[in-house]
Amino acid sequence: MSQELNDLAKKLLANGKIASPEALEIIRNRNLFDEVLKLEETIIKKSTLESLEKEKFKNEQKIEKESEKELKQETKLEEKPEEPKKEEVEIRRDRKKKVAEEHDVDFNIYNSEVKHVERKTSDFINYFNSRYELIQGMLMKRVNPISISNVKKTRNDEVSIIGMVYDIKTTASNNKIIELEDPTGKLSAMITQNSEGSLFEESENILKDEVLGVRGVFKNNYLFIRELIRPEIPITKEIKKLDVPLSCVFISDLHVGSVDFLEDTFKKFLKWLHSKEAENVKYILIAGDLVDGIGIYASQEEDLSIKSGKKQYEHTAELLKQIPEHIKIIVQPGNHDIVGNHEPQNTLKDTALSQLPNIVFGTNPCWVTLDKIKILMYHGYSYDNLIRELPSIRQKGYREPTLPMIEALKRRHLAPTYGSSLAIPEQKDYLVVEDIPDILHSGHLHTVGMDNYKNVLTINSGTFQGRTKFQEMLGHVPHPGIFVKVDMDTRKSRMVNLNNY
Repeated sequence: MSQELNDLAKKLLANGKIASPEALEIIRNRNLFDEVLKLEETIIKKSTLESLEKEKFKNEQKIEKESEKELKQETKLEEKPEEPKKEEVEIRRDRKKKVAEEHDVDFNIYNSEVKHVERKTSDFINYFNSRYELIQGMLMKRVNPISISNVKKTRNDEVSIIGMVYDIKTTASNNKIIELEDPTGKLSAMITQNSEGSLFEESENILKDEVLGVRGVFKNNYLFIRELIRPEIPITKEIKKLDVPLSCVFISDLHVGSVDFLEDTFKKFLKWLHSKEAENVKYILIAGDLVDGIGIYASQEEDLSIKSGKKQYEHTAELLKQIPEHIKIIVQPGNHDIVGNHEPQNTLKDTALSQLPNIVFGTNPCWVTLDKIKILMYHGYSYDNLIRELPSIRQKGYREPTLPMIEALKRRHLAPTYGSSLAIPEQKDYLVVEDIPDILHSGHLHTVGMDNYKNVLTINSGTFQGRTKFQEMLGHVPHPGIFVKVDMDTRKSRMVNLNNY
């Protein structure tokens, strides 16, 4: 690529655009730089530019016709005698309501509040039993298992079990040994290098504490696995829609109080909410890290513009107060918010945000329902662990932030490995994805992405924080000022890039 094209690519990237090599050639040769900056698309391909040029040609023809029409009208006006001026009468009308003000749907939020009490060993046992039983119920639709204690007694050539992964080991000959347990006991299972298909490759992506179904042959005190079965999302899931023309906006990771908080960009977002584009916006869902917090990491004070947690929330409230009152704001905490890192995290109701009349407080995680549409909100603290532990997404998990979300859905658990988030052992494991969401909304990774996984729309909603020193050190490039809007009556979704406004 020539230096000229390299310079052009850098200029586009600085304006939030990424262009393919073919597209760069066209932009340079046809002088389309300014037109490209006005596009909503972030990724510019050759096909994008072909559509742009067609639209440009149509607009030019339209302008020519309008100019001709205006010229004719001016000629006629010159011929007519000047009419006496009529007295202007001001007619005042009530403001026309926006689309979102004219419609309502049945709205509910389901939280997972926890009480801070001393935990006992029995609480951990109940917690893991709850996880096992909930996911076992999902797997029973696809697996006809026997208990681990009965494996040695069976005379069948093939057996199926459901177990929680206790440990994973690699032998000297590079075979995988997976220790599985259920309420009746433990069993050693093996996946050999010469296993059929992609089974051995998939064995690299087994996580401790996830609940699996397995089929295989038991001999020599090992269950030789032939098939791995995860609880997964059913293929038959339908796409649900609202009957009224309302939309949702998904954002996260404001980090108010950080020196890197992009307040001007966030004010562009507030201004956008008052524009015609946002007339059907009824709900804003914020998936955690509203503030940067206090004492989250060593020497954090040096990176703060607001050094009081209380004042961080007060400033956040002042900003959110500018959102039109007909828009409902649903907020949940993240690991930077001042409610502790344990999951489930309790709500932010004891902060200055409670003064807002249109705010709804959710836990992390929480479920939001709009009529029949179910939205699961989870900040995403465990996604760092999933990216680190799964070879299949290790290289691109931060660039494509829906990948760890999909891995969580496959396992029907938001933090499969105990310790990947600071889970509190309750009588029930609230991080199990019991129901099937229509939308899974997360943040935490500071990159924006959307994907459809078996008719579940996964959204990671980026950030309003610039690139931090820590991210520079890791080579991580965030996507600030880009958010997702979903029209709930059509389920069409798009990214809105405020860097183009």
